[in-house]
Amino acid sequence: MTVRQRSPLTSLLTGLLLAGSLASPTHANDIDEIQRRDLALIQTQIEQIKIVVDRIDARQQNADPESTRVYFDIPRLRDDLHSITSGIDAYLAPDRLLPRQLRVLGGDYLDDRGQ
Repeated sequence: MTVRQRSPLTSLLTGLLLAGSLASPTHANDIDEIQRRDLALIQTQIEQIKIVVDRIDARQQNADPESTRVYFDIPRLRDDLHSITSGIDAYLAPDRLLPRQLRVLGGDYLDDRGQ
């Protein structure tokens, strides 16, 4: 059985997600604003991570295939970063409100009490 070590980048991403979810507001009225600032901070940090990922990718592309057996899955990491960023964007600025649940109409409007 192989034990996979967590990469520092994976640990950082996990930490970012936990930091956003554990932030506790000081006042009930500040919940939304504090949460927005925390999510904006996560997005800023993800942009910094993307710069580091670009450097890793450049070094990895220059690696000697004869001596390098294992490569870091850069496309998967970029997809995950994109998913996190897209999720935060969708939360902070939803395209539209979710539709309401429609009630079934009765459809029978005959009232024969008047006759």
